[in-house]
Amino acid sequence: MSIPRSRRVRAGGLAPDVARTVLSDFGLILALIFGGCCSNAWALELTTKLLPASGTLMTLVQFGATALVALVGELEWHTTRSISYPMLKRPGVPLRRWVVQVVLYFATSLLNNTAFAYDIPMSVHIVFRSGGMVVNMLLGYVINRKRYSVLQVLSVALVTAGVVVATLSAAHPTQTTSGSTEQYATGVLLLSLALLSSGFMGIFQEHTYAKYGREHWHEALFYSHLFALPLFLLHARGLATQVHEANATPPQWVGIGRLGVHVPSYYIVLALNVLTQLLCVNGVNRLTSRVSSLSVSLVLVVRKAASLVISVLVLNGQAGNVALWSGAAAVMIGTVGYTYGGLQRAPKIRSKEA
Repeated sequence: MSIPRSRRVRAGGLAPDVARTVLSDFGLILALIFGGCCSNAWALELTTKLLPASGTLMTLVQFGATALVALVGELEWHTTRSISYPMLKRPGVPLRRWVVQVVLYFATSLLNNTAFAYDIPMSVHIVFRSGGMVVNMLLGYVINRKRYSVLQVLSVALVTAGVVVATLSAAHPTQTTSGSTEQYATGVLLLSLALLSSGFMGIFQEHTYAKYGREHWHEALFYSHLFALPLFLLHARGLATQVHEANATPPQWVGIGRLGVHVPSYYIVLALNVLTQLLCVNGVNRLTSRVSSLSVSLVLVVRKAASLVISVLVLNGQAGNVALWSGAAAVMIGTVGYTYGGLQRAPKIRSKEA
């Protein structure tokens, strides 16, 4: 039986349409991640150079702005007696699960931003945070009873060695002030705690998506930032000090011609930081909702490699040192090996379950 021509056209055009949709979607995601996140690393370095001990203030503004922007997508309009009013959508995931994730996300963000006050260079910060794979493997083995291939274990060992080498490359800051080594060690400890918190958050998020579906990424974005805002009351005194220091930064003119106002320079770079952070977070959450955590890790490590090059070569005009680049290369190679090992192992696991 012959198929009508109109039906053949529709069937033949379906695959290209789907392909174009997928490619355009992932094109947007990659643009948000590589454009937004790399720009955010640049803006973050400018912000921390101007006022290193402003981690709490920076985190508060980032969380507040993200919650406000995400609110738009979580509202729906209701009508009662011809009166329309907005209300929050019914959550697709129980709010108690978001509360747990909020605490972990808040701790991770605050620890990472606070570490800049302890002489941690941006280059080391980027490489160190790429070591989250080590924590993910350990937690996956202990909590989820996951098993890993020999290639994955060797790759994680390579990543660990790379993080250690890159961290030690800046273990002796150029300042000769007393306590600089202790400050650096404190910063490394904060980054280590942030990795641990981020690992727990990743596992908890995977369990949430596995149970309720990955389409709730926007809901996660909104509630994980909204519910964290009251936690900043625990740092009220430190926030007041940081606001005072931010207000004291050199003023810059913002405006067109004679129309404008002088603004403390810190708030200008902070606004740029927040804007790029919104783009970055949006891209990462979109990616997380569409692919596995393994693929997310690979994309983010490639992004961090780009941020590292921008930080060392472009922003600081330096060539880096052998230890830093060797450590960074080990992290990148180890990540690729880990990802490839996971892809090779997946079919074996599925065939056993079948």
